[in-house]
Amino acid sequence: MGHLVLFFLRGLAWAYWAQPRLLQLLWGTGLGWILMGLRFRSRVVRENLTRAYSQQTQEQQRIFRASYVHLGRLIFEILLLLGPMKKFVSRWMTVKNPHYTREALQRGKGIVFLTSHLGNWEMMAVGGSILLDLDLMMVTKRVKPGWLHRAIERGRLACGVKATYEPRTLKDVLHHLKKNGAVGIVLDQYVGPPVGVRVPVFGTPVGTSMLIATLAKRTGAAVLPAVNYRNPDGSWVLEIHPPLDWEGAADPHLELALNTAHYSQQIEKSIYEHPEQWLWTHRRFKGDLSPLTQEEWLKPRVRK
Repeated sequence: MGHLVLFFLRGLAWAYWAQPRLLQLLWGTGLGWILMGLRFRSRVVRENLTRAYSQQTQEQQRIFRASYVHLGRLIFEILLLLGPMKKFVSRWMTVKNPHYTREALQRGKGIVFLTSHLGNWEMMAVGGSILLDLDLMMVTKRVKPGWLHRAIERGRLACGVKATYEPRTLKDVLHHLKKNGAVGIVLDQYVGPPVGVRVPVFGTPVGTSMLIATLAKRTGAAVLPAVNYRNPDGSWVLEIHPPLDWEGAADPHLELALNTAHYSQQIEKSIYEHPEQWLWTHRRFKGDLSPLTQEEWLKPRVRK
């Protein structure tokens, strides 16, 4: 059955690619309306929007509708990994500020891209590989069922993107950075202790991975925010931002927490710049959401 479904999905990906860009966008819009009509994860979307926009009810409603249009388009565009993704990115994506990657690689310590579920993270990785000519590795999760995971992995590799899969990724990432490679890590996912630390996201403290801060401290790799977004005409932009400075502190626990909070602020800023294109259906807020306690960042994180 898996082979039949995969055959259908590949055919759908190529059929989508064969359409004019306007029709591609309309396909995605139609799927988004269907998902919104079915109230797909609508409760999560509204809860997230309430945290981000508080009393701005009209803005919440606008983003609610627009986010489903984006979601429908996103699904079709991720599906391109099963076939024409490389062609799509080459035609429809441009890069802003590519010199930041060249300058970072000259240091010889690798690059960690600070990314999120804004835009299309799969397309962003492919853009880094084929438009910036980077030796790129994604830190991601395995997809279920297994046949779909293997198909997506083959699609990534065909576009020059390697992947390492949580939870055991540190060894692969360190080896890749040692070769002066680039690693893409999404930071807008819940991670509890001891790997995560609670930092503010839309004003709510929530568990966030310290992996990027740990890598920056341990390896000296440049941390570059990378933002991916769709223009109104359907074209895509991969925007690279300047490397982030390291915030030092005498206490090692505080140091990792401070930098993780700073990274999270960068992601939050990019979400507010392109709110319709963040994955509001993602359940970001889990675990302990109580206010931060005094000196909380000074304590070692322990599993609860």
